[in-house]
Amino acid sequence: MFNLEKTPYLLSSAAQAQVKKRLDSIEERVSLLRSQGTLSEKTIRDYYGDKRFEQVAESNAIEGSPLTAGETELAVMKGITISGHDPAYTKDAVALDKALTRISELARNASQPTDISQLHEVHGLLLGERLGAGIFRRERVKISGANHTPPKTWEEVMKQMEDWQAWSKENHELPAPIRAVVLHAWLTHVHPYIDGNGRLSRAIGNLELIRAGYPPIIIKKKERERYIQALAESDEGGDIRAFLELVFDRIEGSLIGLELSAKKRQAYNPALERIHKQQEKQLKIWETSVKLLASIVEHEVSKQLEAVNGTCIVKLFDAPLDFDDYLEVCSGHSVPQSWAFTIRLDVPGANRIEKLAYIGHRSARLHQYLNHSGGPSLYWSRKNPDGLPKWISDAEKSPFAIELTSKVGNGDEWFARKSDDSVEKLSTTQLAGRIAHELIQQMGTDE
Repeated sequence: MFNLEKTPYLLSSAAQAQVKKRLDSIEERVSLLRSQGTLSEKTIRDYYGDKRFEQVAESNAIEGSPLTAGETELAVMKGITISGHDPAYTKDAVALDKALTRISELARNASQPTDISQLHEVHGLLLGERLGAGIFRRERVKISGANHTPPKTWEEVMKQMEDWQAWSKENHELPAPIRAVVLHAWLTHVHPYIDGNGRLSRAIGNLELIRAGYPPIIIKKKERERYIQALAESDEGGDIRAFLELVFDRIEGSLIGLELSAKKRQAYNPALERIHKQQEKQLKIWETSVKLLASIVEHEVSKQLEAVNGTCIVKLFDAPLDFDDYLEVCSGHSVPQSWAFTIRLDVPGANRIEKLAYIGHRSARLHQYLNHSGGPSLYWSRKNPDGLPKWISDAEKSPFAIELTSKVGNGDEWFARKSDDSVEKLSTTQLAGRIAHELIQQMGTDE
């Protein structure tokens, strides 16, 4: 179905079927947006203008830069060295902006597949006058925090990059999202340059998307852990499924952002701007209430597991809902799966419990129960034994309730929809206690 031969990656027939289903859904949406005129060259250019400095700031932030999008704009547009930060971060911002500008120019040539000469040119802009700009490395490198060891010699790097280039040219007609994923992951796998490989790979992934008429995607600092873990799985076992999921999620997110960007340009209304500020405050309350719930669940479970030498680890994802996504779920629309937190329970001699709490829009039941008001809800997932998607709905095995939501602007009043569709109102502490109890109960029953 997808020709991934001669790459480090393979997909089973079942995984390919799942990928095709997701890809078909994305391409159907893209086709609809194009027919409506929303996905035109102008709207993509406008969207890139809206997101330009956010894209630079987030890509650099994954590599450790502390500059915000606003500070990045000052650095790029005014040439200002941001006080309180290492001047190198300002230089990195300016360099990456130049590289991404060149990416948008290269994307206009739809007939030329991405090759090594384009890589060298973009990398040269990324590193500027620094040693190794636009030149494949001759030194060994080790990727911090990764088990994978990239090729050690220049000859090995060159051979793998020639394979990378050959695949790009031979498979230029593959769907752009597939090309973006493979070329991006493969680049990070080879790590062909001394520095700048991550930023380059993210830029090249966007080159593939923009060239095919998609808006660029932004992998944000808050997703760094998910991003690094997905790349590690592709490095160590050739398992590219988690990275495919992440990129598909970000593509869907960029399509939502593009639609909203197009709408904003139609008119400006001061009253609507005031509402916008209020909505931002409501989103902050929601984020705080979710973090508090997760923290209390962790505390309650850990306290009970101490007696049996068990542990409970909760991993929070920073700001899982973008503001645009928040507006979408409040309107009852689906958004790319936004991870709120994961929770893992381990007890010697017992089954491990792993859950993911993710955010979606309210169900029809809770929408009706709360006087037809929209808003975000928490849902539960568990690890998928088939691997793709990585997490699947927990349905009847959700701890205590299958859906959790709170009234807009009220972070300590939760409404839980149970498996029989009944609804119970609880405080944060009460809800956390019920979830903790159910998780511990499941340790003895889950297979």
